[in-house]
Amino acid sequence: MRLNIAVFLALALAGCGTIEQATSDILPASDAHPPKALKEFAPTAHVQVLWQASAGRGSAKDYVRINPYVDDSLIFVAGSNTAGAWNKTNGGRVWQTPIDGDITGGINGGDSNVYLGTGNGSAVALDRQTGQVRWKTPLSSEVLTVSAARNGVVVFRTGDGHLYGLSSQSGERLWQQARQGSTISLRGAGTPIVAGSMVIAGFDSGVVTAFDMQNGNALWEATLSIPQGTNDLTRMTDVDGKLKAQGAALFAASYNGQIAGIDMRNGNIGWSAPYSSYTGVDADANGLYTTNANGDLWKLNPQSGAPLWKMDDLEYRQPTAPTVIGNYLVVGDAKGYLHWVNASSGQLAARSRGDSAGYIAAPIQDGGVVYTLGRSGILSAFGVQ
Repeated sequence: MRLNIAVFLALALAGCGTIEQATSDILPASDAHPPKALKEFAPTAHVQVLWQASAGRGSAKDYVRINPYVDDSLIFVAGSNTAGAWNKTNGGRVWQTPIDGDITGGINGGDSNVYLGTGNGSAVALDRQTGQVRWKTPLSSEVLTVSAARNGVVVFRTGDGHLYGLSSQSGERLWQQARQGSTISLRGAGTPIVAGSMVIAGFDSGVVTAFDMQNGNALWEATLSIPQGTNDLTRMTDVDGKLKAQGAALFAASYNGQIAGIDMRNGNIGWSAPYSSYTGVDADANGLYTTNANGDLWKLNPQSGAPLWKMDDLEYRQPTAPTVIGNYLVVGDAKGYLHWVNASSGQLAARSRGDSAGYIAAPIQDGGVVYTLGRSGILSAFGVQ
């Protein structure tokens, strides 16, 4: 949130009957709704732990979602004030580098570097092979997310709504854009995605905007949510979750707003439906998958947005965005469980536990392997059959 605590309390008391009501509005999960109990089921898939490693202490900040980055041979992660690379085949540590400041954004990669950002507003590039700091550039505020690098440019998103295009080789500032947010917003931001020559980002104002990655010119903007409600707490419209490009389509969801299919060629919204999500989406040719603010897991028709199934087993367990792997979806939750769901039927296929401290960042998949980074810094690799 951008408000100090005194302002927050004043707003809360003005618009809500209790502080608990205000808190439940501003935070996606609340003790008012205890997590749904895990149900018994007969597994239909076999999940195997391939390896686990301690990647260092995770962030103490609830809103920090550090996403691992995988390339041909390594997986890169960060937490607290260290970043590191691990062999993605066996989990062996390759390097680990201390960072000046708490890491609050990243990791992403490209152009022979990996990139992250800190709470004191530093954009940082590390050499992919050695972990040596290549450059460090000061930005306007806390770094929340970082795009992949392409054609010499990497894009950093900061907490004050700015987007910075930096040279991936030197850290030189090439361009800057900003979108004004609301007075109060969910803390955090989704990772900007690179699609062709564009970089696409969601903002606290409820819009998704495409920019030319080389010069920062705005190409199109799609509105997913318009503030409604009687106070700032109910008018939050953040597009903070995972965006997904599939062919010429972009799928995105907002908090207190809509989920939509957007034509990336011009920004036109092909379809939209009322929805609320702070985690985002994943998709394949057969479906669009998303978890909503209550913790329900949905499969939608990617052509129309029509619902195909809904699974409510994870209500109020604070599930991550789903990740597609073959015919399964994998979703982490706040208690450290990973739920493997049949993508065709919506039935639970397997359950495993990786990091008992819980998950905030969605699992990632590469080459048929699922990688997860938990809140205590446990890095895990799983196979599913």
